[in-house]
Amino acid sequence: MKKTIFSLTAAIILLSCNQKNENLPQQNLSTNSDLLGKKAVITFPEMKAEVIYHKDSTLHWKTTDKKGVVNEGDEKMDYQKLSENLHFLNWIEKDGWTVSQIVDTKVGTVKAFWSFADESSPRGKRKSLFVDGKIEMVK
Repeated sequence: MKKTIFSLTAAIILLSCNQKNENLPQQNLSTNSDLLGKKAVITFPEMKAEVIYHKDSTLHWKTTDKKGVVNEGDEKMDYQKLSENLHFLNWIEKDGWTVSQIVDTKVGTVKAFWSFADESSPRGKRKSLFVDGKIEMVK
């Protein structure tokens, strides 16, 4: 049941990204649309993330929030190339923070879903939210 719900949620997110991106100006961030082996900067409303997507299914991330607080880590990620430009990633950080992303390398967008511990939440003591970001590949 959980696998079906997850698959359905991923499909809805993917369709949402495709529908919203139809009206955005098209730009190629790279002549090679592969994400693995690349470095990127993702700008979210509350933070900036520097990410290295290693080819061995690991990634390194470093975030800096608006107050200048820096966090970083190395994670094992699950990765699926959905199309030439769309990439689905998921990882679980050591503290339980869970990150899922759909990265569109053609238009430079990231649709992220974050899930994290929240003792005040009646829903499994976890909270979640969707966050939109802009991605730029680093040379």
